[in-house]
Amino acid sequence: MRFADPRDPASFAQLIDERTKGRIKIQEFNNAVLGGEKDTIEQTQFGVIDFNRVSTAQFNNVVPETQVYGLPFLFRSVSHMRTVVDGPIGDEILAAFEPKGLVALAYYDSGARSFYTKKPIAKLADMKGMKIRTPPAFAYQAFVEAAGGNAQTIAFAELVMAMKQGVVDGQENPIGTIYDLKLYETQKYMSILNYTYSSMVHVVNKKSWDKLTPEQQKIVAEESAAAAKQARKLLRDNETTQLKDLETNKGIVVARPDLGPWKAAMGPAWEKVKARVGADNFKRFMDMVEKAGK
Repeated sequence: MRFADPRDPASFAQLIDERTKGRIKIQEFNNAVLGGEKDTIEQTQFGVIDFNRVSTAQFNNVVPETQVYGLPFLFRSVSHMRTVVDGPIGDEILAAFEPKGLVALAYYDSGARSFYTKKPIAKLADMKGMKIRTPPAFAYQAFVEAAGGNAQTIAFAELVMAMKQGVVDGQENPIGTIYDLKLYETQKYMSILNYTYSSMVHVVNKKSWDKLTPEQQKIVAEESAAAAKQARKLLRDNETTQLKDLETNKGIVVARPDLGPWKAAMGPAWEKVKARVGADNFKRFMDMVEKAGK
């Protein structure tokens, strides 16, 4: 079985091999060798790829319900985000993948998203007119526009060149992405907004899933959940170390803006997402999110 994953899933593959006594062997493809995230989603739907792990934002056009997770400042903390995705709303959104030819197994943390730019963003007004690269995620684009910037959709593989050539003034990403891929070499300023705590979802092609025995499905689901739990801790531990290194050793100037004005400006972004998800679904989701925070 093929597994397209931007991070190393070796332990998952090894444990599946061991627990199924070699009946399920997973061949790993990392570093986008099978294509970008949009490409691998389509390949997984068609069964060219069996397993995949992709940001929920990349599924916005496939599973519209995932747009809720990108709402700016929806989550008050990492723990609040995890309570939501591990609760009823998270289960409902995972179930929405199945009609699209995918079985969604577990949520992985992807990290809190902030801005990385060529000039500082110390306050909301500094965003006015700035060209900010985002992935093709509607809620992220709505956030940039509500903040006064111009959202630019550029393939991730083209981002570094776009920054160097001045096509965009900055980008938004989790700390781990900036650090691991050395994107800090193309910009000097970082503004910690944590405007959303993004997740990745581990999916498997529905036909491939249905070929597994009930016992094999149980093993795969258990190992996916265990890997997600381990990855969450690793990501958070790494973020602390990486941020310190960026600030003290990589020459990155870090701003920590007052988030009050940013949050107050997000009404238009929320309304845009509400229109795409549907008013009734939106209200129901928001009620569940609110309950999860209590």
